[in-house]
Amino acid sequence: MVEELDPRKKRILRAIIQEHIISASPIGSRTLAKKYNLDVSPATIRNEMADLEDLGYLEQPHTSAGRIPSDKGYRYYVDELIRDNSRKAPGMLNNIEDLYQDLQDVQDIISGMAKMLSNMTHYTAMVSEPKSQVSRLSKVEIMQLADNSLLLVLVTDAGMVNNKIINLDQKLSARKLSYINRFLSEKLESRLLAELNHAYLNELEKELLTRLDLSFELFKQFYNEFEGAFEPGGVKVYLGGTSYILEQPEFNDLARLKKMLKLLDQEEMLNKIINSISGSDLAIKIGQENEVEDIRNCSLVVATYYISNRAVGKIGVIGPTRMEYPRVISSVNVISDILSKLISKASG
Repeated sequence: MVEELDPRKKRILRAIIQEHIISASPIGSRTLAKKYNLDVSPATIRNEMADLEDLGYLEQPHTSAGRIPSDKGYRYYVDELIRDNSRKAPGMLNNIEDLYQDLQDVQDIISGMAKMLSNMTHYTAMVSEPKSQVSRLSKVEIMQLADNSLLLVLVTDAGMVNNKIINLDQKLSARKLSYINRFLSEKLESRLLAELNHAYLNELEKELLTRLDLSFELFKQFYNEFEGAFEPGGVKVYLGGTSYILEQPEFNDLARLKKMLKLLDQEEMLNKIINSISGSDLAIKIGQENEVEDIRNCSLVVATYYISNRAVGKIGVIGPTRMEYPRVISSVNVISDILSKLISKASG
């Protein structure tokens, strides 16, 4: 249960958090009295800080006379003290969509938005590719590369392309190839990838083999490549601004820095982190609220982006709990909206 703080405690808590974001150091009552117009004496500020500590909003590191915000303090700050300004965007954002509107490749758009978000926030940005399981297959085609090899091309309505080379032990005639393409186009295109499960593909296999004189092993080669083309767990996560970690005092400790950089280099862990945020709205996970143990000294601000009103991916920022939440929340909101527009346009 979160206590309702009186106006003076709110002002002091806000001031401590704002000052700690700037300095990354414990904050004392004299600093607050000098820099912030709180209209109370340092002694009164000390008493209020002690009360805030007792309530769990502040912590006193080691023997320092100053305090730092706790995860609970940051949560109150995000939920109660900055909510009215959280969606205001910097004026420069008006031109971002124009800068990227000519990009047609979905991967280029995602990579560009990750870099843009990291440059705006000065934290590491993460963007996941559109999830294949909520996408539809918009195109499937098999093309002859050589006598004994084919190229399988799969394109989703999110603009994701997957190419697979199939090496054959026999030549496939142009007539059979043309028939297979018509058959697959009729049976697969416009279907959700989630519907193209093992049972459905088995039915297609049986139907095609009864219509066309094909080697069972040949079809199996194609079938296996298709089944593994869009694995649900294989979503790539694009990073932007990993070097910004070096600017954060929290990562001055070499062991802690190495641990963080190693984490960001693991695709499986990145998927786990970004997919730990559920729901379709913007979400903020602070410190110990994170489900992934390795980032419980960090905060995540993550939003969902859409294609044709379908939630298909996540975009967000990871940084220290001492992050500039108003600027980060605003930036993530705006860039997620722009990303949705650009990918929807690129995917037709």
